[in-house]
Amino acid sequence: MHVSAQKKSTFAVEKPQFIGSTEGIKEYSLKNGLKILLLPDASQSNMIVNIVYNVGSRHEGYGEKGMAHLLEHMLFKSTKKLGDIKKELSSKGGRANGTTWLDRTNYYEIFPSSDENLKWSLQMEADRMINATILQEDLDKEFSVVRNEFEIGENSPDGVLTERLVSTAFLWHNYGNSTIGSKEDIERVKANTLRVFYEKYYQPDNATLIVGGNFNTDKALEYIATYFSTIKRPTRALAKTYTVEPAQDGERYVELKRNGDVQSLQAVYHTVPYAHNDYAAIDALVEILTADPSGYLYKALVESQKASSLYAYQPQVRDASYLLFNVSVPKDKSMAEAKTTFLSELDNIKNKTFTQADVERAKAKILKALENVQNNTVDFTIYLTEIIGAGDYRLGFLYRDAIEKLTLADIERVAKKYFATNNRTYGVFIPSKEEERVKPVEISDNSIAELTKTYKGKTVTEDNATFEASISNVKNNLIEYKLSTGLKYAILKKPIKGKKVVASFKFMVSNAKDLAGKASVGQVVARMLKSGTKTRTNEQIQDELDKMKSDVSFFFTGQMLIARINTYEESIKPTFELIQDLITNSVFPEAELTKIITEEKTQIEAYRNDPQNVAFEEIERRANKYPKDHIFYLPSADERIAGLNAVKRDQLVEFYNTILGANNGHGTIVGNLNNTEVSDLVSKTFGNWISKSEYAKVNPIHFELAKGNDKIVIKDKENAAVVGRINFKMDNKNPDYPAMVMANEMFGGGFLTSRIPMRLREKEGISYGAGSYINIPTDNEVAQMGFYAFFNPTKLAKVEEAMNDEIQKAVSTNGFTPAELQSAIVTWKNSRKTSLGTENYLMNLINNKLNFGTPLEDFDALESKVDQLKVEQINEIIKKYITLDKAMFIYSGDFKN
Repeated sequence: MHVSAQKKSTFAVEKPQFIGSTEGIKEYSLKNGLKILLLPDASQSNMIVNIVYNVGSRHEGYGEKGMAHLLEHMLFKSTKKLGDIKKELSSKGGRANGTTWLDRTNYYEIFPSSDENLKWSLQMEADRMINATILQEDLDKEFSVVRNEFEIGENSPDGVLTERLVSTAFLWHNYGNSTIGSKEDIERVKANTLRVFYEKYYQPDNATLIVGGNFNTDKALEYIATYFSTIKRPTRALAKTYTVEPAQDGERYVELKRNGDVQSLQAVYHTVPYAHNDYAAIDALVEILTADPSGYLYKALVESQKASSLYAYQPQVRDASYLLFNVSVPKDKSMAEAKTTFLSELDNIKNKTFTQADVERAKAKILKALENVQNNTVDFTIYLTEIIGAGDYRLGFLYRDAIEKLTLADIERVAKKYFATNNRTYGVFIPSKEEERVKPVEISDNSIAELTKTYKGKTVTEDNATFEASISNVKNNLIEYKLSTGLKYAILKKPIKGKKVVASFKFMVSNAKDLAGKASVGQVVARMLKSGTKTRTNEQIQDELDKMKSDVSFFFTGQMLIARINTYEESIKPTFELIQDLITNSVFPEAELTKIITEEKTQIEAYRNDPQNVAFEEIERRANKYPKDHIFYLPSADERIAGLNAVKRDQLVEFYNTILGANNGHGTIVGNLNNTEVSDLVSKTFGNWISKSEYAKVNPIHFELAKGNDKIVIKDKENAAVVGRINFKMDNKNPDYPAMVMANEMFGGGFLTSRIPMRLREKEGISYGAGSYINIPTDNEVAQMGFYAFFNPTKLAKVEEAMNDEIQKAVSTNGFTPAELQSAIVTWKNSRKTSLGTENYLMNLINNKLNFGTPLEDFDALESKVDQLKVEQINEIIKKYITLDKAMFIYSGDFKN
């Protein structure tokens, strides 16, 4: 049946009706069926508009596999009123995306807060709800892009194995179908067929509109009334899906054989809808089983070194869900032994004796994660997408409440009920008598309505603190300090929702001589800083962090130890006290060393034959000709594995005791903090941490790059990659720097309307991802411009031609146009403004000031210089630095044909 598109009517604008408020979320509705959720947050400097349609792969019929996802792509093309959506989004800057999953499709835009951005976002979403053009010529181009995305997924053995297992577990329900769909269906669907699907599901009575962040509520309601209330409620009635997966009647087995280096084990169990109370208990049980380092499965597989890693997840969905376990087994380990242990442990779950401590640990970790996402309004607005797809946004709060109320008896009950062998998809079918089969649980819309209709949620304390995203405001709220031992740090007084605190420290250490040949040692030391101290075990450290709702991570690269901290105002003191213990009393247990080295080697093996990884790493190796013991040398996969195999505990201890220290470091802390108290805390934590190795900065070297066009054949990979690079000399104080920034923005560093993605993705449809990037440093002149594209190997010749052609046109007499420059400047500035509203960007900006003395005013100064640029300047400057005669390209993929 063809469903006619509903046009906007001429009846009066209708004000959204207030329904109620749950934990700070204000709910409204329109007579046409549109549901509206407002999440105001004055502490944000950005705003987000997210619209969720209740249509995903679950709703696809025969011959429609992948249609929901394909339609998501098409809705970034054009509408009858606004025209080219991607072009409009590009001119606005900010961030935008669309995603499709089992039960829903969503589209969101994140912009700096302003009435203009809010109005445009709502107008645009209302327009593409009913006025998308869906032209056959656009669809013909998009086929290749979606196919390319499909093929990228096919390069991941783990991902393919998951798809095979889930499709085997769900013989009838559409959860067994991949969201990205069947390649055959994708390539054969016609625009008119896609339009029928669009007009059926993209209607106000099948959508939830969410606005979050810093916005004027009255204005939001006014714009929603103006643009959405005039859309008529459709006359069609959406039929409910009714397929229920029958109880599985025996264990099922899947075997996948294709190119790869890391062995994998997976198992799938049928579980329950997100709205069912058992869902929370199963999630907690998963945490008890898989958590590092306390999990029962984790200890049996990873700690015993039979496997290198383990994870599990349960999708948040409307109908009966599933639980998937994934185990990675290094190729030098026995798959048979890992398989035996894996299945034995799974079979024994229903018989295990769990403890109250297990339950409390799992609850703390899950609740920490929930609170973290709820305290970031932009992320929370996107997070609600899945919950809405599962039935109702309030289910997320009911899930949290269920976690808080969990008992040991709940864990024991779900362990016995769902972890039956005949409910598992892993191995071969084995006939068995007197099996008790697990029947999937159904839940009706009426039951969900009954669950949620009287739910009020917890009392929410209004947080009205604001922070203007501007350099002048940052300066007004920033205080810098320096310890007598040399550490520089700054505290930015900026309120973050939920009283959160974030910090980033970078500790520059040692010199070229003392660090020579120690890259693997430094890497492992950083990984092991949370593995145990003189007074705390690995498990105790993780438990403390979970209870404090804090996260601490360490990384070592070159001659720098990086520490990243996420905590809350109430926990900052104990978190820093724990960090002090980690940096002064770590003991590097031998068992943890073996485990971490195995994990690192497995990670290397997992990406050894990934075309994207191979191309990027190989061009980096060829572009930098450092000797093997130099700190900037990039080793091959074999060299990295050999380096890890050579690491000994006494090397770690020596590195820890002699190399590491804070005396040449710098760091930034962001939060609504008492500066005096925090400054004292930083001094106590890092003040006496002094490196015994004299610090001498090691500067990178500029290497001339020989012209090249090499191909690396990786068999049995359905997606390929190309990475190009040109080395040149420039720092960000160079007068040519602003022009190079904008040249890259127009070339491929901006949104999809820049030249490379426009040519390869939009016009020719031969690449899912393509673009350019630049790296121009602050304290040296070792600069580079890079180009990349991901594509089907059969499109090699077209990609090669298009990439070279676009570079040649940019550096030829024609160059860029004034219209391109003006559009790029708007997009670039808006994107920077959006970034300035994020804590991570602010910390990086302030850390550059502390480390290099870069004035914060340079942020605004660069924009002023860009505003004064003429396109003729850019065209002259790009020819000065960029030419195909200096470009090296690496192509990787299965080019056998």
